[in-house]
Amino acid sequence: MTGRNTTDASAPDRRRDAALALVAAAALLASAPPLGVPLGRLLARDALAAAGVDAVAAVCVELAMAARPDTARRLWADRRVRWGGTLLVAAGGPAAVTLGGPRAGSVAVAALLGGLCGYFLLLAGVVSGALPEPATWFGDRED
Repeated sequence: MTGRNTTDASAPDRRRDAALALVAAAALLASAPPLGVPLGRLLARDALAAAGVDAVAAVCVELAMAARPDTARRLWADRRVRWGGTLLVAAGGPAAVTLGGPRAGSVAVAALLGGLCGYFLLLAGVVSGALPEPATWFGDRED
């Protein structure tokens, strides 16, 4: 969401951002089983706790970006930031499984998926009109 303005021009940006998040989520879900992490393991207590913590963290990141919408918009406009973040999330789970084994990896994959779920929930709130645009969350603040 990254503190977008309230014009209709932000709709393509939201679709792009949602598509990038979906790609990262699909990569995480597709890579877990071949690396020895059954998808059911992502529903274990420790994995769900990590997912919940990271969902809250995603909301906190969005709040931080909403507090500085011009800075967030400028940073997110850089393709390296968008694609780098997507690749970091998509590769983070497989890297955690490879380095930490299936148990630690499943917690990492669940945490990453939880963060994406937090983002998707906020996005759904903004797109549906249930939440105002992030750039308006803190009033008319300037960077």
